[in-house]
Amino acid sequence: MLSSIAIAAPEQQAAAFMDIYSKHCLKYLHDFDGLRNELKAFPQLPAEAAAMFLQGAKGNAWSVPSQHGQFILVVHSDKNLCALYAKTVPATTVQAMFEKTVGKAPEPFRSERKRNTSDKGPDGVKSTVAYEWTTDKSPRKPLFALTTTTSKNSVAQGVATAAIGK
Repeated sequence: MLSSIAIAAPEQQAAAFMDIYSKHCLKYLHDFDGLRNELKAFPQLPAEAAAMFLQGAKGNAWSVPSQHGQFILVVHSDKNLCALYAKTVPATTVQAMFEKTVGKAPEPFRSERKRNTSDKGPDGVKSTVAYEWTTDKSPRKPLFALTTTTSKNSVAQGVATAAIGK
């Protein structure tokens, strides 16, 4: 019997990914304690499993239940960074949704594309797009990035981050 995760339509996977990213990483960008509190409702990954997603940083990782895919939400404890990982997600569709979401900043911010790269490797295409929101009134700059890969062997085909930089 196939699970609902295995048969989720690509558009549904991308929409679920962006919905989770928006409701957690974007909504709580200036309130990481509030985000951690919100995530208490989700299953937290054991430290050994979380380490793969934290990549040497301190923090925690949670599995976010969804009928449209396997998603892991990571919150760093040593810096203001939230990351969402998707086991499978359609690269082109999720990038279009991501750019629509962060490519136009709310007032008084201005959005500027900081990166748009694509590299073809032996295992697929890896693409990264990043936007920074700036305002004249604050030195703190929200930075949003999305990296996708078409590789079927990757731990995650999509990783979206939201962070506060200076």
